[in-house]
Amino acid sequence: MLVVTLGTLIATNLMWQANLDLRRAETALAADQGLMYLQGAEAWAGEILRQDQLESPDSDHLGEKWSIQLSPMAVEGGLIAGHLEDLQGRFNLNNLITTQGEKDPVWHSVFERLLISLNLDPSIAGVAVDWLDADSSAGFPRGAEDAAYAGSNPPYRVPNSIITSSSELRAMFGLELQDYSRLLPYVTALPIGTRLNVNTASEYVLASLSSDIDLTAAESMIQEQRGLNGFIDINNTFERFLDQDLLSQIDAVSQHFLLIATISINNNQTTMYSLLQRDDSGIVRSIFRSLGVE
Repeated sequence: MLVVTLGTLIATNLMWQANLDLRRAETALAADQGLMYLQGAEAWAGEILRQDQLESPDSDHLGEKWSIQLSPMAVEGGLIAGHLEDLQGRFNLNNLITTQGEKDPVWHSVFERLLISLNLDPSIAGVAVDWLDADSSAGFPRGAEDAAYAGSNPPYRVPNSIITSSSELRAMFGLELQDYSRLLPYVTALPIGTRLNVNTASEYVLASLSSDIDLTAAESMIQEQRGLNGFIDINNTFERFLDQDLLSQIDAVSQHFLLIATISINNNQTTMYSLLQRDDSGIVRSIFRSLGVE
C-alpha cells in the first residue's frame, strides 16, 4: 500500500510539474507572439504618420486619419487595439528649463496656470524646475533639491537634467499619487524647445497659455474656432492673448506622437507605449518604448 501511495504521489507531482511547464511555455509563446503584433502596430502607426506628412505637411489636427482609434482587431489567439496621441498637444515638462539649464520663466508661468486649472498646487512647478535645472539651489517658495529627498527610503538625488518620461513626476517631492494621475494626461517629456500644437491641445492646456483664457473661453475656442480641422490662423487667433516669446513657441504641426497599443492573447494582456518621432520628410522612428507604463 505504501509503495502504491508513493507511486501515486510521484505520478501526481510529475503531472503537476509537466502542466506547470506547459503553462510557462504557453505564456512565453504568447508573450513573444504579443510583442510581434505590437511591433506590427508600430509599423502601422509609422505608415499612417508618413502618409499624413505627405498629404498635409502644414497642419496636424484631430480630423486626420492618425487620430482615429484602431478598433479591436482579431489576431491569432486574441485581439489587438491601439491609437495615436499627439504629444505636442501636451505641456512639455522639459520646456521648464532653457538649453543652458536655467528656469524658463515663460513656460514656468504656463505650467503654474495648468496646475491651477487642474485644481493642483501651483508650487509643484517649482519642484519640477529644481528637478530639471542645472543648479543645486532650491527655488522659492517651494523648491526641492537633494536635501528634500535625503529622507526618502531609499534616499536619492535630483538628476538636474531633462527627463525622458513624464513618469518621473512620481519621484518628485510632495507629488501624491492622485496629483500625478490627475496631471499625467496633460504633460509629456520632449526635447527642450519643442513647440506646442494648439490644434490638438486640450482645453486645460489652451487655458494655461494665458491668464486671459479661462476654461470656458478655451472650450469655446475649441468648439467654435478650432473644431476637428484646426485653427485657420493660429497667429491671428492667439496674438491678442500671448506675448511674442510664447506666440513663437506654439504651432499647428507636430513631430512627436505616442502610440498606445494593447494586445490580449490567451488571457495575457500587454500594453506598449511607443514614442514616435516624424521628420519633415515623413520618416518615422521609435525613440522610446515601454511596456505597461507610459
